[in-house]
Amino acid sequence: MGLIQTISALKASIDKSAEEETDSAWNSAVQTAGLQSQGDKGDMGIDETFVGSADGLTIRVRHTCRDTSRPFAMGPDRTRVRLEVVDGDKVLDSYTNGYES
Repeated sequence: MGLIQTISALKASIDKSAEEETDSAWNSAVQTAGLQSQGDKGDMGIDETFVGSADGLTIRVRHTCRDTSRPFAMGPDRTRVRLEVVDGDKVLDSYTNGYES
């Protein structure tokens, strides 16, 4: 799969996950694209980045999930998935979508 097809598939899967309020679509697309987890670095939720490359560019997908609940004020979990295409230190393209549950 080429770079444009990979990026298009990842963007579509991020939108589908937001619409369905589940992580399954973007997670499956990340695996299909061969991106590798860099580990969950979140202290108070999920903060995991998946990295791979295509056509000499770096592809990153960052998944964050935060519990916005506070004592005496329940709030939703807020999930965001951000896709970036990077050349060195320069972000060439980025796309973000998410959902609350």
